[in-house]
Amino acid sequence: MIALAERGHRLFGLWSRTMAWEQGPYAFAGSAITNLDIEGTLDLLRSRGIDVVYSLFQVYDRRLWAREAAPGVEDLWTQLRRLLAERERGAFQVPVIRHWGFDIHNLDLDVVRRLDGQVFCNRHKLRYWTARAEEGGCGLDLGLERQEIVFMDSDLPLREFMNDRFSTKLSAVDGEIHTVCVGRPLGINFLQAACHGIHVHIYGNNYDDLATLIARGLPPGGFARLKGLIEAYVHIHAPIQPADSTLASIRQAKHRWVEEFSRYDAGWSYVGRPLPWPPLEDQAVIPNRLGTYLLAGLPVITEILPGFDRYDSLADRGVAIDFSPRDYARLAADLRSTDTLALRSESARRCRQQFSFDATIDPLIDYFERTCGRFRSRPTGSRRAVNESSITKGRRPRPIQMYTRPLSLRGLFAPKAHAGTWRVRAALHWELAASRTRWAFARIMAKCYVSRLLRRREAPGSKAKR
Repeated sequence: MIALAERGHRLFGLWSRTMAWEQGPYAFAGSAITNLDIEGTLDLLRSRGIDVVYSLFQVYDRRLWAREAAPGVEDLWTQLRRLLAERERGAFQVPVIRHWGFDIHNLDLDVVRRLDGQVFCNRHKLRYWTARAEEGGCGLDLGLERQEIVFMDSDLPLREFMNDRFSTKLSAVDGEIHTVCVGRPLGINFLQAACHGIHVHIYGNNYDDLATLIARGLPPGGFARLKGLIEAYVHIHAPIQPADSTLASIRQAKHRWVEEFSRYDAGWSYVGRPLPWPPLEDQAVIPNRLGTYLLAGLPVITEILPGFDRYDSLADRGVAIDFSPRDYARLAADLRSTDTLALRSESARRCRQQFSFDATIDPLIDYFERTCGRFRSRPTGSRRAVNESSITKGRRPRPIQMYTRPLSLRGLFAPKAHAGTWRVRAALHWELAASRTRWAFARIMAKCYVSRLLRRREAPGSKAKR
């Protein structure tokens, strides 16, 4: 949004309920975004001063929302239904576009089919939603035959943070392997990594409990060896991601990314299937840390998954370190191959500009212009109305529930877009229950043991902060 504003575009923000870390209004965006409530948004649209309504990105289940919100901040579907209903009444004539991230926990199809354009994070996400159940998809009709669509990742860093302040590798100093995980260390087997001499440096995200995530990455027998493991091979670092600060502070922090993260030999993508996504949706997963690693010139440790976005996007550019979760010995050997690492690192530096948000600005603006042109060329009568009964009669619409909400057993029997056949769904339900059990066990172990070890490692003077 900052990059768009600096290009001269005027931005107005109507905020909706979501997770704590992405729920506006944002303190840093005051100079770039004018905040509005729903009535102010409608007044502005009626004034004919707006070119396009651009809705983005995730749609989380309400139980995962931040506990508090600014006055007037509502859920996404209520807002979009209100806007589309007003447009049908003739209050304004502006195209409405929705840009989908990966985490979409529910869909109001009545709204989705009446959009004028949809931006998908990748082709896999579209296939998952629209493929037949026999193919593992949800079989949804999204109304795409009358809409302008495009594919564009939404989770990329700004080009301005891609400086050349590369650091000397820690491995060049002590001769050991040093890897980094920015965000959630999902699926990493810390015991196996340590047994093969691989250090894992973790930078949290200010929200998730690292003790629980580390505990979940250990086999039951690994807790007995955890103390020595953390002392030697697991290193906890403070996040370099101001949660809600001034734009100057955020820029100052992110300008350190290259210098900080380039000290390591490689970064970790997701390992295995950290959450029980349906198979087709699993192909669409985009770990948002990938752009950060490439920004710092790091190759990425990624499971060998041809046909999956998180593998192909890296392998096609020569920056993937192929990995099997069952073979940490091979990973250690590859990470000790300095010639291979040097080639992968050089490829990362060459392609990092492609993984910046700036690289998508012109395609995004071109897409807006195409959608606006298509919208203006259609007769007014062909712009279908939303079903207003749930608004005018005070009833809340019931969006269909997706399987993307992975850590809850509630709502399994509520209306859903059922992905796959009943056999596939039964397997997913079993995975869901098993995942919930693993998380519960990890939380218990984190409270009882892991958090105490980490507190000692995070104490002043701790060797973990190296």
